[in-house]
Amino acid sequence: MSTHHVKVAIGMTVIVAAVAYLLLSGTTASTVYFLTVPEVQQQLSALQQGSRPIRVAGQVTADPIQWEAGHLSLAFHIGEGEARLPVQYKGVKPDMFQAGVSVIVEGRIGRDGVLVASTLMTSCPSKYQDEKKSTS
Repeated sequence: MSTHHVKVAIGMTVIVAAVAYLLLSGTTASTVYFLTVPEVQQQLSALQQGSRPIRVAGQVTADPIQWEAGHLSLAFHIGEGEARLPVQYKGVKPDMFQAGVSVIVEGRIGRDGVLVASTLMTSCPSKYQDEKKSTS
């Protein structure tokens, strides 16, 4: 085999390896995993010790919601069944945010057990989903 063929083979191997790496890292990075509120409570002491960010899905509870517009500070609880998790969020409050709405929060659990969220996303209220079903 000539040196030209060896160089082409090495080049092709590098390209294939790079593409395979990008595909694999892209799929693992885009894999979304949510903890539930009961799962967070079960792992609370471990989550308080670590500094890894978590993503939690839950429903905004009827507990008091504290919104300070001047400071863009939002304090509320999310829950599932009897499990509750206090959340602190600094940022713009989503338009559809209210008690009973399903949310996804991303952040870190502090030593006090409060999830300090860096991201807060709401999903559509069920009344829109019900309307969609009835019009289908």
